[in-house]
Amino acid sequence: MMKKYLGVIVVFITLFSCKQEKGSVVSLHNLTEYEKIKKLQLDDSYINLLNPSLSDKEEYETILKSWSSFHNTVNDVLTKNNFSWGVADSSITVVNKIYFKKDGTINYFLVNIKNEHVSDETKNTYVSLLKNNLDKLTIDLTRDNQFAQCGKVKYKNYE
Repeated sequence: MMKKYLGVIVVFITLFSCKQEKGSVVSLHNLTEYEKIKKLQLDDSYINLLNPSLSDKEEYETILKSWSSFHNTVNDVLTKNNFSWGVADSSITVVNKIYFKKDGTINYFLVNIKNEHVSDETKNTYVSLLKNNLDKLTIDLTRDNQFAQCGKVKYKNYE
């Protein structure tokens, strides 16, 4: 009987210790979720990727290549899912602040869609697509510390 309970405990410990936290994606239009993230004060525990103490000039090219590849993957996700911005604007500007784990996977992905006519429903769809594809959205960099990077991207709008 003792072996049976011990076996059940080992299974539970294994399940919970192997559980991986999935990152989160938050749009600034969702003020409730954004305020929760803001309270975490992430900038205090994530080093800016381009901080000279974390990345030297020789690494800059590698960082740019990884950052570009990351955004190409985001664009691929949007294209493969036939995502539509639902506006006639020729381009869509999105400001991102992404907080990465040491291995280059995403912990927090903050997005701010700047085009004023993009509906909240479309913004929610965009966030959902990112959330559902976080396993594909990694940056090809590893560091000794968690790191963050912000940037602005313009998506060509083919509508």
